[in-house]
Amino acid sequence: MNENAVYVKTEAGEEAVSKRTIVQRNLRSILIMIDGRTPVGNLAQQFGDPLIVEGLVGELEHRGLVRRIDAPAQGEEADRAELSSMLVDIEDLVSQPITPVSDDIRRAHEKASAKESPVLDEFAMALPELAAPAPANAPAPAAALSAADDVRGAIRRAMMSASPDAAAAERSGGGLQRVFDLFAGRVGDRKGPPGSLGKKIVLSASVLLVLLVGLFFLYPYQRHLPHFESLATELLGQPVRIASVSPSLFPEPSIALEGVTVGGPGQLEIGAVKLLPRVSTLLSERTVLRDVRIERAALNLSFLPALSRRQDINWASRWVTVEHVSMVDASIVLLDGSIGALGGDLALDENGVLTRLSLASADGGLKLQGNNAGGVWSVSMTALGWQTPGKPSLLFDVLEAQGTLNSRRLQFDKLDVKLYDGYATGSVALDFADVARFEGQLQTSRLSLGGLLKVFAPTLLLTGDLSLSLSLTGEGRNYEELQKNLRGTGTMGVQRGQIERVDLVQAVRIPRPGGVRGGSTRFDRLDANAVVDASGVSLSQVVMESGLVGANGTLRLADDTLRGRLDVTLQGSATTVRAPVSIEGPYADPVVKLLR
Repeated sequence: MNENAVYVKTEAGEEAVSKRTIVQRNLRSILIMIDGRTPVGNLAQQFGDPLIVEGLVGELEHRGLVRRIDAPAQGEEADRAELSSMLVDIEDLVSQPITPVSDDIRRAHEKASAKESPVLDEFAMALPELAAPAPANAPAPAAALSAADDVRGAIRRAMMSASPDAAAAERSGGGLQRVFDLFAGRVGDRKGPPGSLGKKIVLSASVLLVLLVGLFFLYPYQRHLPHFESLATELLGQPVRIASVSPSLFPEPSIALEGVTVGGPGQLEIGAVKLLPRVSTLLSERTVLRDVRIERAALNLSFLPALSRRQDINWASRWVTVEHVSMVDASIVLLDGSIGALGGDLALDENGVLTRLSLASADGGLKLQGNNAGGVWSVSMTALGWQTPGKPSLLFDVLEAQGTLNSRRLQFDKLDVKLYDGYATGSVALDFADVARFEGQLQTSRLSLGGLLKVFAPTLLLTGDLSLSLSLTGEGRNYEELQKNLRGTGTMGVQRGQIERVDLVQAVRIPRPGGVRGGSTRFDRLDANAVVDASGVSLSQVVMESGLVGANGTLRLADDTLRGRLDVTLQGSATTVRAPVSIEGPYADPVVKLLR
């Protein structure tokens, strides 16, 4: 074939390329490379084997898929027409690697005259990829009368050799059979004893696991972030924003939504939401999430009613069904104060509405329960050996509180507390608004005054059993402002008490110019009207009784300083002494001075 010949695709050739009707790899590659500009010699250089290229180009020309730009000779056209009829019969055959065919055809071609049939040379060269070493015991090809008879005989022998045994041998080279050979302990032509099935299963499972882990971590989850935000917003009825989506392995493989914000600023902020689906439902129409794990959430208690408001949605008809929601390291925020390190779970109804909230501290000392009924929450709080967060911190031996929560008010109608060897009961309420308002009633009995003062005024050495009856009010835009404005008014009484470093009897009987320090005063009871606020405690109409000693007046405890004026009465066997005294100084060293 002329190396300078240039070929162009015919309409049939263009159609064969677009419809992929040519299945032979080399034949299709040459057909694609023919562009009406590149000579056959250049195609051979690009392809790497001139003999193969010449044969393939000849076959394409005989099929009518390409044509030379200059008109071909009449003799060549006749030969090609005859060969084309044979190619139709063997198209399926030459599309598979049948090794004996090319050897028989090549040997038949060698006996033929190139001058009588020059096209046969091209056809024989068109089958290089079918060539393979002939078996040693293969019979010699029979003599042929002509080149065409030799070729047809070779094709017939090749087709007859396609027996079931030969087909099985061919299939043995396929990918699936190679996998079977691997499990059977055969590699290539070498056959060995079967290997350990357990090891092969473990190896295969390990490879599959590596592929799955790689896919799990390399998948571009971030592109689904808008879909997650839209679905969560529709389900919760509140705007949801998500910072990122990524895979997570702890505590088990899951998809993590990180930096989640629900509602407005400070209403519900979540560090991470981990989605644990049921694998069997990942490809179904509705994905089932067996657990939604919420980590490091800060929930403003006033936002809970709005979050659980019933929406016009049907959870069962949505794309996602949630079976369980758990919370880890959560915080309940009230104003800007919080109770943290809580864990528990949530419950949703068939419409996706939040119906139950159950949280507890890690040691089980504090438990919070809430049940939603028509937008109004029934809430309860129980504690055993629980210490309140912040400063000052109270230790509750037992706490039980029950009440309600709606969008405007948190109210505990029943409050029972055991603390510092005594009891406290009452009710409290907090209204949510731009300015929060607090109100409550509190009654205590037999509280250990010494233990209580260790929290609020550790240097004031006053003991006894404390009883209080206070009305509490306050308002503020935040917790600090509310605490500053909180005020309690009522009465107080101390039974069987003693105050250290205040000696009223010594100050009256043996007065000193600079006053009396040290000593102590015992009393059976002390009653007073009390006003408690952030600045301290003011006691008015103080009445103290202790056998032959009595006193009445006012006292002020603030800024670690004791100030007051008392009229002291000392009753003797014959006389009664009354004298006014002043008390002033730090809790640790006050001075009692007689006033004349």
